[in-house]
Amino acid sequence: MHSFLIVLLVIISIVIIVSVMMQPSKTDGLSGLIGGTSDTFFAKNKTKTAESVLAKVTAFSAVCFAIVILMLNFIK
Repeated sequence: MHSFLIVLLVIISIVIIVSVMMQPSKTDGLSGLIGGTSDTFFAKNKTKTAESVLAKVTAFSAVCFAIVILMLNFIK
């Protein structure tokens, strides 16, 4: 059981790393200062975009990560 949880922890860690790295940056940089921001269709409907899916995957993976860590601590 212990080795299964370790393998599961490694897989979840990789999923968290990949999902965080695939998310776009939230900062606009200098272009936001000069030109401002414009609302697009995708900015208004974030629930259906890939960005929101990645955010949900990251949150779910983080919860699973915490649960597996707690399970590993209780098994020892």
